[in-house]
Amino acid sequence: MRVVATAGHVDHGKSTLVHTLTGTDPDRFPEEKSRGLTIDLGFAFCTLPSGIEVGFVDVPGHTKFIKNMLAGVGAVDVAVLVVAANEGWKPQSEEHLRILDLLDVRHGIVVVTKSDLVDPETLEIAQLEVAEHIEGTTFAHLEVVTCAARSGEGLDTVRAALDRALAAAPGACDNGRPRLWIDRVFAAKGAGTVVTGTLTGGTLHVDDEIQAGDHPVRIRAIESHGRASDIGEPGARVALNLVGVDRSDLTRGDAIVGPEQWHFVTTVDVALTLMPGTELRTRGRLTAAVGSGEHRVWFRQLGGSFARIRFADPLPLAPGDRIVLRDSGSRQTVGGAEVLDLAPARKAPDAVARLEQPLADRVLAGGWVRRGGLDASTGLAPDTATAMLIGAGAEPLGDWLVRSETIAAARRQVLESVLSHHQAHPESAGLPLADLGRSAGLDPDRLEPLLATDSSLVVEQGLVRHRDHAGRASTSAAGIALIAELDASPFAPAPPADPSLRRALVREGVLTEIDGITFTTAAIDAARMLVIDALRERGSITIADARDVLGSTRKFVVPIMGHLDATGVTRRRGDHRIPGPRSGLVDRSSES
Repeated sequence: MRVVATAGHVDHGKSTLVHTLTGTDPDRFPEEKSRGLTIDLGFAFCTLPSGIEVGFVDVPGHTKFIKNMLAGVGAVDVAVLVVAANEGWKPQSEEHLRILDLLDVRHGIVVVTKSDLVDPETLEIAQLEVAEHIEGTTFAHLEVVTCAARSGEGLDTVRAALDRALAAAPGACDNGRPRLWIDRVFAAKGAGTVVTGTLTGGTLHVDDEIQAGDHPVRIRAIESHGRASDIGEPGARVALNLVGVDRSDLTRGDAIVGPEQWHFVTTVDVALTLMPGTELRTRGRLTAAVGSGEHRVWFRQLGGSFARIRFADPLPLAPGDRIVLRDSGSRQTVGGAEVLDLAPARKAPDAVARLEQPLADRVLAGGWVRRGGLDASTGLAPDTATAMLIGAGAEPLGDWLVRSETIAAARRQVLESVLSHHQAHPESAGLPLADLGRSAGLDPDRLEPLLATDSSLVVEQGLVRHRDHAGRASTSAAGIALIAELDASPFAPAPPADPSLRRALVREGVLTEIDGITFTTAAIDAARMLVIDALRERGSITIADARDVLGSTRKFVVPIMGHLDATGVTRRRGDHRIPGPRSGLVDRSSES
């Protein structure tokens, strides 16, 4: 299934040609039929001799309805430019051609119609005139054919030429990222809200959860080229019956997209192409045609061929999208733009330097790029985007793609931080991960995959050390001094002055922390033996007894006895402690 748009001056026979080819009058409104003037978009379908199904989007040719013409051609890549032999090249012939050129439409045909109304010499002049005007545009290489649509003369030639054009055009791209710019919204009796448009970028299925404008919706039913279907494929005209949104909530120009697959942006930097003889002010307001919609935008030239466009409302855009710019005052098309950057630099001079780089370099400008969301930031399928960035010098690192030089710089910074910590604190087992992240300027999402792929560093119990670092806090001068200080009053120790040293000694097992009080592990072992001796002699003891046995105060004895309870040395019976299973005083056989 392929979609083809018409283009050309008013009354040059676009609708008649479509009607003759398809058997369907694309003019939908009584006013159009009575006046013989296309006002809005029309749609019709046919099958070409090759078997290709074609959906025509017939556009109005009158300059008053250029907005509707733009809505019809914004999502197509094949067009039929129609020029009447009896009138020749006209203003809207030129403007429609320029619009197709700005949209980079490179496939289609040119049809010189109404050949039966002129003599052979006039027909030849019309053909030469067409050839002259399409020179230098995307239509320059396209086939030019003639016909008389009302009589049917030359229609087989038109069909064959269109078949050849479609065979030469690349197939619709499926990046797994569907987008449909809505060109019609209506309420179908008994069905609810229905939208239509040309689907690009990916497939849609019945019951898919998608986004319509800024509304989450579900697809109840799909029609493709006039037939009910379970699937809408890229490159086809589709109608979607939506659940979860009212007809009044959507309008032409809104987009249907897959959830979380697109960046909705208000500001983009673009490559600018001006119409011949056109000059623009450095700053101003313009009208931008995007997809099927028209938007008032703020426009600023950045230098060179670059510009910045700011929309009032966010749109789902991607690099490579095309925009047609018009001056609302003069009602003239002034130029076109190709979206380059979805995250523009704040300063204009920085933006120009950035925009002169290839897409891969722009995406990698920040150094770290998440694999998830690559399709949204590049407009490419994830695998294609990944290959592009790797080709530009990025390396896979966990969930990231990172420039090789960025990885190297980050590794140097991390190593310097770890080695500096070892030098300043040789007794420490390593630098805490959080401290390392702060010193290296890396959040955990970046730091963890970096450390996982660095064989020179070891991560243990939340600490990072160099693989050759074997320093132990307990053998350092500071560690030995602290242990001696605590052992001087083993059952009533003063709080250690160096928290980091205390933590290191606890990790090594030399110190034991109980309820916020730090004892040497040797002191706890000694307390255990003294309490066991007292239990052996007395059978049970109280806290007061333990206080006398240890020569300490209640502040320190209560946590010590709680530790002995928890480890099974003692058991609590009211205010007394009796021997526990790990005291060595309980006869296990008698217990059983």
